[in-house]
Amino acid sequence: MSRGGTAFQLVYVDGSSDCREVVRSAFEPEWAVTTAETGHAAGDAVDEDADCLVVSSDLPDTDPISLYESLDDTDGLPTVLFAADPDADTVRQAFRAGFDDVIYKNTGESPSPGQQSGASAGVTDAIEQAVDDAELSSTLETAATATTASKLTTTDGVSGLRESAQELVTTSAQALEGTTLNVSRSLMSAAADEVDVKIRWALQSLATELDATQCLLYEHDDEGDRLVEEFGWRDDGVEDAPVTTGLDPVGDESLPAPAFPGYEERLQQFDAVCYDSTASDDPPEYDAEQGTLLALPIVIDWELTGMIVITTEVPRRWTESVRQQLTAVGELIGHTDRRRRRRNELEEQNERLEQFTSVISHDLQNPLSVVNGYLELAMDTGDTEHLEPAVEAAERMETMLNELLTLAREGRAVGDIEPTNIGRVVSSAWSAVDTPEATLQTEGLEQLDEVSADPTRLQEAFENLFRNALDHVGEDVSITVSATENGVAVADDGPGIPETEQDQVFEHGYTGGDGTGLGLAIVETIIEGHGWTIDVGDSDAGGAEFVIEFDE
Repeated sequence: MSRGGTAFQLVYVDGSSDCREVVRSAFEPEWAVTTAETGHAAGDAVDEDADCLVVSSDLPDTDPISLYESLDDTDGLPTVLFAADPDADTVRQAFRAGFDDVIYKNTGESPSPGQQSGASAGVTDAIEQAVDDAELSSTLETAATATTASKLTTTDGVSGLRESAQELVTTSAQALEGTTLNVSRSLMSAAADEVDVKIRWALQSLATELDATQCLLYEHDDEGDRLVEEFGWRDDGVEDAPVTTGLDPVGDESLPAPAFPGYEERLQQFDAVCYDSTASDDPPEYDAEQGTLLALPIVIDWELTGMIVITTEVPRRWTESVRQQLTAVGELIGHTDRRRRRRNELEEQNERLEQFTSVISHDLQNPLSVVNGYLELAMDTGDTEHLEPAVEAAERMETMLNELLTLAREGRAVGDIEPTNIGRVVSSAWSAVDTPEATLQTEGLEQLDEVSADPTRLQEAFENLFRNALDHVGEDVSITVSATENGVAVADDGPGIPETEQDQVFEHGYTGGDGTGLGLAIVETIIEGHGWTIDVGDSDAGGAEFVIEFDE
């Protein structure tokens, strides 16, 4: 099994003499164990016959990253960092440097001689698990045609590895390679209008090769506080449906949503997570009588941005080589979907730019002409009464520019989300609008539960609805805001909106009176940014009624 053809060679580097003794006594004589106290001594211990290098974070003369970078004979050598405590920054640095895995001690303190028995279990179990993965991966790559692990043999004396390999079906890394290459080529050549189809095809191809029941892509939502399903393939033919194993939504370690215990910390450490029917620590959300769930982190710019979830009906051993291939193609899928999202964002930005250009070149010309005309009259006649309509036109231009800038700046329609009282928002919006002759009635708002919303942007939406009524009905308008079964309605007592025009009211530039044609477009942007809907119809008083439906 070793690169030199002899017994398994483990090199263990640790500044603690007690830990070195624990490892040596635990693995000898089955393995040949070489220990080193310092980084300098490790350079002499690592040679071409070494099979695995384990470096503790407790070194007296250097740090593990610097030690690894200083070693010459590490090409193809499985190297593991043995860290004192789980830490995302440590994991990032280790993987950047080239470590194959990161494992953790049960305690940050070196054991005393009387504590060696308890400490030994944590130290040796973690190292044995890391070596198990490397050993099984190596064996499988030399037996790519094997379909079950019961046909495999090991010579390193690790009985736990041999027993688990006999129980679980194994996927060959070489057999998977062709599929991952085809998927990668397809994704990298995807045209703008092909991305959705090719991502689904990629998930289906991986699932078919792995004989999986589900292959799902999860990514952070727009707020970045949970992982939600973007694309999915299932063997029952249902696409993009809520996953049945409790994965929707999923929180990670740096975020507040504790929806899926057990996954957050390891995914944040960029470590693939696997649960199967033989494991004793399955999370309650994944209650499988048999089979396996594999969660692969998608890491972009050293940040966890999503994950690929694969489930099977048959218990399966996922080797390190297979996990690495799946992680690589999973990140390519993540990059491809990010490109799709970025393209959509650019299209929205271009649309806002076109709206900006249209208003600047056309809509502002009318009030600007009014200002110029009345100013010329005032100058020619000396009559200051002509200044009043000029001021009104200038104020209209100011309103239009403010609304235009709001649209132009909206990279995101909403900001921070928090529990929000609708009645309080409506009251604040009414106070912010100049309504000396108008009246407001509210019905049932106190019975509404708080909703998750950006209160500032939501108030802006109600302000624009109130101003829209003032512009189109008059200063003495009567407005009613009432609770509905799943939302709120804003109605006025004006002449209403013709049915033939109701599907146009949210378009930029639409106005049936003295408005700018931008206010209702802003309202729709804010409401839809919350994941809600807004429609227009007729009120009981014959005026216009805007109905907002909250997301259930």
